[in-house]
Amino acid sequence: MDRKDQLKNVSFGGAWSEQIPRRERLAAALAMIEAAPERTIEEDLREDIALEKAIRDVSTTHPKGADLKLSWERAIARTAPEERYLELSRLARLFQAWQGH
Repeated sequence: MDRKDQLKNVSFGGAWSEQIPRRERLAAALAMIEAAPERTIEEDLREDIALEKAIRDVSTTHPKGADLKLSWERAIARTAPEERYLELSRLARLFQAWQGH
């Protein structure tokens, strides 16, 4: 049984049961964002569609998400791997701090 079917079968439901998939999606997005600085040392992440979606999802929940998203885009385009790593690490910490991780 997949996760959607499990949640559909919750007999007492309520708003909390609808929030579970959203929380799980945000947790997965944050995990991708957290892993990005390490990956950027060896990979060009500008074309990573899943990471782009993760940034978009998390930035919509952050009060300064639009600014952080722009900063992320500038950081990921830096040519020096060390600079990308440091800036993406800083931004990942900001996203995580807001989500309480």
